Amino acid sequence: MTEWTDDQLLEALRLRLKAHQKSLDELTAMTTKLEILNRKLQESEALKGRFLANIRNEINNPLTSIMGLANILGKGSADPERCAMAGRMIYDEAFYLDFQFQNIFMAAELEAGEIAPAYARIDIAGLIDGLIDLLRHNFEPRGISVVVEGDTAVPFVSDPRMLHLILLNLMTNAIEFSPDDAQVVLRVTCAQGSLTIDVRDQGPGVPEAIRPILFDRFCAAAQDSRKRHRGHGLGLSLSRAVAEAQQGQVFLVDEEGPGALFRVVLPEPSVEVEVLAPEGNLFLFDNAQVF
Repeated sequence: MTEWTDDQLLEALRLRLKAHQKSLDELTAMTTKLEILNRKLQESEALKGRFLANIRNEINNPLTSIMGLANILGKGSADPERCAMAGRMIYDEAFYLDFQFQNIFMAAELEAGEIAPAYARIDIAGLIDGLIDLLRHNFEPRGISVVVEGDTAVPFVSDPRMLHLILLNLMTNAIEFSPDDAQVVLRVTCAQGSLTIDVRDQGPGVPEAIRPILFDRFCAAAQDSRKRHRGHGLGLSLSRAVAEAQQGQVFLVDEEGPGALFRVVLPEPSVEVEVLAPEGNLFLFDNAQVF
C-alpha cells in the first residue's frame, strides 16, 4: 500500500474538489439553459394561444358580417343604395378573409418544408398595378393615395406568388397604419441583378420596444389585446421567410421622422424561364414550365 504525504493528499483533494466544481458548474449551466428553453416554450405556447384566439376572431367576425349582409340582400331590399353598400361590405370582408387564408396556407407550407420558388418572368408594373387595384377599396375611401416611383418596366425573374404575397402584406400594413389623406409610396429599383422595392408610409412608425421582435411570428398577438389594428402577427414574419426562400431579405430601414420604411431585396436567380406572369399570378399558362 502506497503511503501518501500530506502534500499529496491535499493535492488529490484539491483536484477532486476542482472536478466536482467543474461538474457543478456544467450542471448549473445546463439547468440555466433548460430554464431558458422552458420559458421560451411557455412564451411560445402563450403566443400561439393568443394567436388562435385572435385568428378565430379574425375569421369569425368577417364570416358573421358576410352572412348578415348576404341575408339582407337575400330578402330583396328595394333600396338600391342599401344593396350596393351591402355588396361592397361583403367584398371587403371576403377580401380580408382571402388575404388571411393566403398567409395561413403559405405559413403551413413553410412549416412543412414544402415550399420552393416557382420562378417566372414577372411584369413588375403589372404586378404592382394589380395590387393597387386589389387594395383600392381599402385606401380610397380614407383619402389615402398610393404612389409608385422608379423603373417598373424592366421584367424580373422571381416567384410571382411569393413576391405578390410579400408586397400584399407590406402594402396592407402601410395602408392600415397610415392616417387618412396620407400617402403610401412604393419605390422600385432594378439593377445589377437585384430587385429592391421600398414601401413607405406616413403612419406613427415602429416603436423602439417592438423593433427587436418585429419579425417574430405572432408578434401582433403579443401586443395588447385591445389593439386597434387588424392582424394576427404572421404577415411580417411570413414576408421575411418567403423572401429568404428566394435568397432575399425583408427588413425595416432605420430613418428619422414619422412613418415606416420596409425594404424588399431579391436577387435574380440564374435560371432560364419561359413562363411570363403578367400580373404576378401564376395560375393558367399555356405550355407553362416551373423551374
